Order: sequence, then structure tokens, then C-alpha cells
Amino acid sequence: MPIPGPTADPDRVRRRARGLRRVGTTTRRTATAAAAAALLLGAGYAHMLPSVSGPASDAVEHPSDDHPQSPANAPTATDQPAQTTSGAS
Repeated sequence: MPIPGPTADPDRVRRRARGLRRVGTTTRRTATAAAAAALLLGAGYAHMLPSVSGPASDAVEHPSDDHPQSPANAPTATDQPAQTTSGAS
């Protein structure tokens, strides 16, 4: 008398193994495409950043709050009354 229980059908085993290989292949391709897209987007965004002129070292002088720069066009006096805008309606 045979022992009751699941029998290993070779066709089922092969189909399962084939399905697992397909899922693994699809996962690897998706991960590769996502990594390539992330690299391309990162390179594109880095290209869009404003570039810094001059050497990138600590010796570069930066304007500080101790020495404010004067505006390009100084304000001029006018004969017109001042205009104000309030938030009330």
C-alpha cells in the first residue's frame, strides 16, 4: 500500500524552478535599471547646480558680515508720498 501524501511531480518542480528563475531575472533587471536611472538623474541634477568659479580650497576669501558691500544702485530721494499696503480688506 502506497504512503498517502504529496508526490513530487517533476513537471511541477520544473515549472516552479523556471518561475523562480524568471522572478529572479526580472528582479535583477529592475534593480539594475533603477540604479542606472538614479545615476543618470544624479548626474543631471549635479550638472544643473551652479558652478563655483575659482579654486575649491580653504584659502578663498568669502565676503563676511564684517564688511558689507554697498548696493549697486543707491536709493534716491523722490517727491512722491510713501505707499503702504495693509492686509486688511
